[in-house]
Amino acid sequence: MVLFLWHGRKVSYQPRFVTWMDVQMSKIDAPFTNVTLQTFATEGDMALVNQQWEKLGAKYLERLKKNGLLSYEVAKIWNKDTKLMRFVIFRYKSADAYKNCQPIWSEIEKTVFKGAVIKVTAYRGITEEYWSI
Repeated sequence: MVLFLWHGRKVSYQPRFVTWMDVQMSKIDAPFTNVTLQTFATEGDMALVNQQWEKLGAKYLERLKKNGLLSYEVAKIWNKDTKLMRFVIFRYKSADAYKNCQPIWSEIEKTVFKGAVIKVTAYRGITEEYWSI
């Protein structure tokens, strides 16, 4: 058992020792992650994109899932002065799945982001460690 402090409280944790086989991933099967930072010019731009996504997102997500998108998460950034920033985390089955989804993302850019001023910065990589507690 391991004891540590978390925000001033004592917390105990029973470590689970795993074998290499439990955590080993081949390069082909390693999940691929894309983290995208979105900065909108105005609240209206953000509202427009949100409205379009609500209307069209379900049909795109179905196609993305078939091509290998495992999950996505949208979070508003709260530790900046602006309320016009958010990040989106996309998890794919593999780098190939990511590539297979790119034509769909091109369609999304032309429909969902149409008319909005938005700066997008993307970071991509192979997942090395992932915890879901």
